[in-house]
Amino acid sequence: MKVDESGQFHVDKPPAKVVELLTKPEVVARLIPGVSKVEKAGDEYVGEAVVKLGHLSGKMATRFKYAEVRDDGVVITGRATGMQTTADFKIEVAVKPSGGGSLVDWRFQGEARGLAATLAPSVVKGALRKMAEEAAQNLAQYINSLQ
Repeated sequence: MKVDESGQFHVDKPPAKVVELLTKPEVVARLIPGVSKVEKAGDEYVGEAVVKLGHLSGKMATRFKYAEVRDDGVVITGRATGMQTTADFKIEVAVKPSGGGSLVDWRFQGEARGLAATLAPSVVKGALRKMAEEAAQNLAQYINSLQ
């Protein structure tokens, strides 16, 4: 079961500031719904997320790394496991100057397999879409709230 979501938003900070924030895993983790902590483990980061799938909720262990860090964005790849489900994901964020601030383009690609993805694919797909959209909204609000 695959999910591919994308969108864009404008923030009042320059691209360099946006990219700087995106390279801080502790900042990124706070923006993703359900993530409680992130720690460095070699060249990866590990964390835990509470995930809601319809009426079910549970914890998933998450591992991710920065596949690319550029002046104009980042690419993060990772895997979440738990609730008898595994989900691989890729998050791409590109930032460009726009009207005194930045235009942020984001894309979330995920593929889930396992029990939940097999028994309730529409519920899993909806939950992944909601998480991606909320993370993008949280990022925009966080960046715009900075002084």
